Amino acid sequence: MTRRDAIGMVRAAFGAAALFLAGGVVPMVGGVAMLFAPTPVLGYAVGYPKALWRMAAVVTLAMGLIALGAGPAAAGAYLLTLGLATIVMVYLIERRRPFETIVLCAAGAMLLVGVAVALAFAGSPAALAEGLRHDLMAAMTRGEKFYKTVGMDSAIPPEMRANIIEATLRLSPALVVLAAAFTVLVNLGVFWRISGRQQRLGYMLFNDLVRWSTPDWLIWVLLATGFGLFIPVGALSTIALDLFVCVAAVYFCQGLAIMAFYFKVLSMPPAARGLIYFVTIVQPVLAALVCAVGIFDLWIDFRRLKPPSQEARNLGDFL
Repeated sequence: MTRRDAIGMVRAAFGAAALFLAGGVVPMVGGVAMLFAPTPVLGYAVGYPKALWRMAAVVTLAMGLIALGAGPAAAGAYLLTLGLATIVMVYLIERRRPFETIVLCAAGAMLLVGVAVALAFAGSPAALAEGLRHDLMAAMTRGEKFYKTVGMDSAIPPEMRANIIEATLRLSPALVVLAAAFTVLVNLGVFWRISGRQQRLGYMLFNDLVRWSTPDWLIWVLLATGFGLFIPVGALSTIALDLFVCVAAVYFCQGLAIMAFYFKVLSMPPAARGLIYFVTIVQPVLAALVCAVGIFDLWIDFRRLKPPSQEARNLGDFL
């Protein structure tokens, strides 16, 4: 290993460890920074000779630094979450897999290991659910106390509080899945920007995203999970709800791609695009509309990406 490689390895390990530890040190902003812990490792390993060995060295060194700063438990948490996601991302990028496959595999690996560890500590699914319920109640209580200290009365009736907690518990699997997928996706996006895009990777990790679309068969999953919401069995209905939310999020991304396509056609300034994206994400009604556009794009083809069918051309001969 050259001196330059050694310095780069230490820098990447310190970056990954610092970003991960920021989640427990810096309120709010630290949690966002922690999501980008895989990026320094990707920047050091991917596209260079012996990328997997470089990645293993940085992840191991980052674990040691995290153990020194926050203890072995924090180092284990890093390895089983963002460290594991980093390993899967580097492995699949080196094999030139598309970003959809990388997001699915890396997020799935984090979820499987995370659920297994959580169940091992809780002892049973019921105990895990009860622990989550207790944590949600404690978080809502702390939030009400904070608002009282700033002179805002935000007391929630007990019945409404119970309904909010139960709804959050039902949606918690979908929320965790989406958070994991978002974490992997943003790290891939940042790395794609800083790595010089195709020149370093040797292939197109991201193609033209404004033309991105979901596979046609996914609509059947959406329909099946939608009908599954009416299953009278509570557990099956909850599973269908979480799957429906995950698939709807994918179609929401397709709706955003359609928006980006027309923003590009109209040459809209980046500041205006960012503002519209932000409003779309935080406004539930607008977000639902964008999701619906993504769904109906299967039939309407808003961007005219599909070639005209032979039947349509034959019909046009008689019109």
